[in-house]
Amino acid sequence: MNRETATASTGPVPTPVPDLTAISVVAAATWRELLRRKRLYSLGALLMLPVLLLLAVRIWYPGEPPAGLLLALLAGDVYIPFLLPVVAMAVGAPAISEPISEGTLVYFWTRPLRRHSLYLGRLIAATMVACGMVLLSQAAVFAILIFAGFGDVDMAVIRLHAEMTTVTLFGTLAYTALFGCFGAGFKKPLAPAIFLAFGWEPLVANIPQRIQELTLRFHLRNLVHWPDTQPTDVKGVLETLLNRALERAPVPAYQSIAVLLGIVVVSTVAGVYLLRRQQLDRQG
Repeated sequence: MNRETATASTGPVPTPVPDLTAISVVAAATWRELLRRKRLYSLGALLMLPVLLLLAVRIWYPGEPPAGLLLALLAGDVYIPFLLPVVAMAVGAPAISEPISEGTLVYFWTRPLRRHSLYLGRLIAATMVACGMVLLSQAAVFAILIFAGFGDVDMAVIRLHAEMTTVTLFGTLAYTALFGCFGAGFKKPLAPAIFLAFGWEPLVANIPQRIQELTLRFHLRNLVHWPDTQPTDVKGVLETLLNRALERAPVPAYQSIAVLLGIVVVSTVAGVYLLRRQQLDRQG
């Protein structure tokens, strides 16, 4: 049977859906799918941890708690090392890996869709959900600062909160893109994600040498602005002594921003490539 006979018997081959339309449709469907998952309730409760910490400080701290310093501490020691990786692991990696392992990814293909559109649509939806949850947590933190008696919230505190919110959202974007790539490349992406977030990152990020720049945590913390009123013992006497003994030039903020953007771009491109290599029921 020649090609003309096969085409006549099966009908014309439909053209793929335009990329922008496909990405929008896949993102909307994935967004609704993610919002129905019960794990979001657990993540929402976990993201209230900064609020509980602020309330504990307000109850037991003698005098008026320093709002600006508390914001920096929450960003540098709670959101960046713990909450952001957990949220990205719970949302970003499964958004890609679960439909591949379950064989449900092909159900988007009632019409031909290119694989990069599938990947980008699901990653965008996961990023929207993760960033939305972190943004709600930051909004709750700001509400506590205003209504729980932390003193006058002036423009400096508002500006600092906006900066910390931007940093945490930036971190959520980077971690979600990276763990989404893990979801496309590993059958069980949580194992390498946990190793990276809670093995490599805490081990290397605190080494006062240039190797710490090989971590997301370092570049995110590098964007955190510490108020001038920071006590000398907040970040630890030992860390201060080590930094002085192995002193080096600080990393500019724009360099950290460039590194984080590079991670997002490289992870996304690598994720598309890995998805294209996956053996699925139908080929995109």
